[in-house]
Amino acid sequence: MTYLWLKALHVASVLVWVGGLFTQSIVLAAAARTGLDSSSRALVASIRSWDGRVVLPALILTWVLGIVLGVLSGSFRTGWLSAKLVFVIVLSGLHGMQAGMLRRASSHPEARIAGFVRWLPGLIALSVLAIAILVVVKPG
Repeated sequence: MTYLWLKALHVASVLVWVGGLFTQSIVLAAAARTGLDSSSRALVASIRSWDGRVVLPALILTWVLGIVLGVLSGSFRTGWLSAKLVFVIVLSGLHGMQAGMLRRASSHPEARIAGFVRWLPGLIALSVLAIAILVVVKPG
């Protein structure tokens, strides 16, 4: 029973974290296209605050619960979990990169946001899709 509660909390923290990732990436993509005006800077400040209070703790909880679940289930010996961890590491890195871009955008409004951020929502979606397939199908 405890395992199922841990799994449910893990899934909930993943949902909050991924929602925050998408929010960050969409705002960055829009800012790369249009630039930052005063209302955009206020939005960036709100997202940064939400990230620090909610999304980053969800990321940490996702990792902690994922490790605990992997140990309890003995899944660390499986190939599917290793593949999943590659995608989780990519998403964790993207989170940090996006948080840094938002921090720079709020402290240096004249700074331009790189055009490649337009691809980040798609990269996040593909990573989440791959993770979902690996978790459900558990290939090899």
